[in-house]
Amino acid sequence: MNRLVERRKDMLASMMKDGIYEAAVQVLTEHGAEGLTMDRVAETAGVAKGSLYNYFHNKRDLILFIHEKTVEPAKAFTRQMQESSLPAVEKLAALVRMWLEYFSKNRGVCDFLFNDPRIQEMLSESKINSRLQGIEDLKVIFEQGIQEGEFRPLDTRRAAEIFLGAVIITLEHQSMLGEERPVEESAEVLVDLFVKGLQPHN
Repeated sequence: MNRLVERRKDMLASMMKDGIYEAAVQVLTEHGAEGLTMDRVAETAGVAKGSLYNYFHNKRDLILFIHEKTVEPAKAFTRQMQESSLPAVEKLAALVRMWLEYFSKNRGVCDFLFNDPRIQEMLSESKINSRLQGIEDLKVIFEQGIQEGEFRPLDTRRAAEIFLGAVIITLEHQSMLGEERPVEESAEVLVDLFVKGLQPHN
């Protein structure tokens, strides 16, 4: 019985956090980074401010949660790609398309996470952990490409660092400049440049 009660509590907490996340994204969309306050998020979520503090002790905790919740779908898709039977090149292309499309669909919250220097400082540890995991995930795909004979033997960790860095700088550059580039075109350029290099194609 206790286990059932605990499971129910966990489900309710998860639902409450999902509602708070949606409210926070709405606040960011309507009021920007400066307008993200605990009062405004609680009001938008339709919960008492005290209830909000039951889940997040302060604004920093809330921002860390927003970051984790925002990047989780990308992490889940990366894990899905790792486990799929697709060739390594197709996995890389699918990952780049997903990252670019996700950024485009969630532009408001992504701009908030990328552009505000104070937010960047708060997220430094969380971002490092996410990027280290991303490098490990990509490393597996590069190792697969070597086994398939599609990639030459190379330092897969270094290759993963460079590839992830190229994707991140593409997204951050678009965010800083307020640009909106065609997803398919950007994905094709990134993958083609990385896989085939700068030399003329034979």
